[in-house]
Amino acid sequence: MSKDRPDVIVIGAGISGIAAARTLHSYGHVVEVIEKGRGVGGRMATRRFAGARFDH
Repeated sequence: MSKDRPDVIVIGAGISGIAAARTLHSYGHVVEVIEKGRGVGGRMATRRFAGARFDH
């Protein structure tokens, strides 16, 4: 496969998608991660409230 295109496309940039992409990359694959949201993390998030940060 041409290295201009990914070998693998991972759908979703949550914890599992990022872990899968990292593992595949460590085995030499060219990986592209596609995420529908604004950022990565899936259901993991940091919220700010009253000057403090809460991870959930």
